[in-house]
Amino acid sequence: MRVAVRIGGLNPVDARIRSGAFGGAVPHVPGTEFAGTVVAVGAGVGDYTVGDDVIGFGTPGADAELVDTDPGRLVHKPAALDWAVAGGLSGVGQSAVTAIEATDARAGDVVVVHGAAGGVGTVLTQLLVADGVTVVGTAGESNQDHLRDLGATPVVYGDGLADRIREAVPGRVTVSIDLAGTGEAGDVATAVRRSGGRAVTLVPETATSHGVPLVRVQRSPERLDRLVHAVVDGALRLPVRTVPFTDIVAAHRLLDAKHSRGKLVLDLSGNPFL
Repeated sequence: MRVAVRIGGLNPVDARIRSGAFGGAVPHVPGTEFAGTVVAVGAGVGDYTVGDDVIGFGTPGADAELVDTDPGRLVHKPAALDWAVAGGLSGVGQSAVTAIEATDARAGDVVVVHGAAGGVGTVLTQLLVADGVTVVGTAGESNQDHLRDLGATPVVYGDGLADRIREAVPGRVTVSIDLAGTGEAGDVATAVRRSGGRAVTLVPETATSHGVPLVRVQRSPERLDRLVHAVVDGALRLPVRTVPFTDIVAAHRLLDAKHSRGKLVLDLSGNPFL
């Protein structure tokens, strides 16, 4: 199948690949997630037709005007779903679901989410709170109100983090989920594991420096479809910042800075193939 892309998702891993941290070679087309419209369908594809609006995931080279993929990496985009959210939901949403599954976080747990104001953290916090989990979210000063709005107890990251967490939630932290990759996040994860709790990281550096189990994101159409309908139903929100496709360099600089709230996406609405 061939899809004309309207929104291309941006994730921290895209910046890592671009920098050479994960190897690879040039030329390279970044991106692995998108939202767009089907423009060509191969033989034997029965679930989609030309003109269908779709959301795609796990497809290399997705930040482009055209992307080739297979139906197993697509779901239908509901008309009620905002295009920008559609293009940015897959990576952060499925990462959040994977983290919950890996830690078996549930009602009664006290979970620290490191880097809770980013795309994955924003979705993860809402899913945990909806399940009755007490969430402590770490973020910078400018994002403390954002975390409160999501239902978390906000804590400023940096030196002295463990003490601030203890002040915020007296009692034992049972789960640590690291999305930030900082030294203090690794230290908290280590302390939680020593006390009998569970800890995971989505950042390779923390896995290397502190021995925290690294989570590999699990993706499927079923997972994505559930997230899509949660957004449409109003049970899940994803703040999105849209950057024109022609400003992709500036967008990657924002990824490198690691201070974006919610999700960052590329706007390809001027795509001549749409």
